[in-house]
Amino acid sequence: MNKILMITTGGTLACTPSPEGLTPTLSGRDIIEYAADKSDVDILDFRLIDSSVMTDDDRLELAELIWRNRNSYDSFIITHGTDSMSYTAAFLDCALQNFKKTIVLTGAQLPLVADGTDAISNLNLAVRTARHGYWGVCLAIHGRLIPAHTANKFETVGFEAFEAIDHVYLETPLEIPDGEETLIRPYREVGLIYITPNLKAETILKYDDFDRMVVLVLGAGGMLKAQEAAFDVLREKGLKIYIKSQCDHGDVEALYAAHSGVRKYIPVTNASIEWVVYAAMFGVI
Repeated sequence: MNKILMITTGGTLACTPSPEGLTPTLSGRDIIEYAADKSDVDILDFRLIDSSVMTDDDRLELAELIWRNRNSYDSFIITHGTDSMSYTAAFLDCALQNFKKTIVLTGAQLPLVADGTDAISNLNLAVRTARHGYWGVCLAIHGRLIPAHTANKFETVGFEAFEAIDHVYLETPLEIPDGEETLIRPYREVGLIYITPNLKAETILKYDDFDRMVVLVLGAGGMLKAQEAAFDVLREKGLKIYIKSQCDHGDVEALYAAHSGVRKYIPVTNASIEWVVYAAMFGVI
């Protein structure tokens, strides 16, 4: 049986009512009482915050915490708010290279203390997953295990909450990765820009102090020629430019003559926006 460290970061799952609204107050000891099987689960309370205010400094501290404990535990569970859960999963997936221990993130749309909550089933799914096999970095939500590199939040109310953008979910344990485990830290400034018909070239050119750009293009690769020309200026200055479709599903293929110019950029498919940004930041892509 795996020895598990559960790290709590607050979020809706840990909330109780207050005069100002829901506030994360439940400790890890409070949370684990809702698990069907508490054996071999140690608790570490990391933060009690809303995940929308979690910073990358927090995420790096979390990655370093997991790294320091890698020889003491077989798996890690992180309880987390849903607003930025997919960002934290992507960050950890990129920061902890060839990591050979499971990291499961889970949270809920309703607090543990609420009637009809989804938190209890999600928590128990995370515990069961952490106990058996290697699952990489993944989300345990609404009966599904979603890989970190494809997880996307698409629902603010419903219990389903997240999907894998390629609709591929984890159903059996993964092969443990080869190679030496390493912790890497983000070292590139990455800009994210969304192509719209009224996006002006001069706005694009203001990104010239970044190291990398992630550009969300129209359909299979579309943008205005003036926009393309502005990105070419940035590219000539040494910026690497990655392109990804604004559509949740489908590839960047530049099938049309009007799109042919974007073939000079680096297409990224079958990955969430969250993961692409961090992968560029960490030098994974």
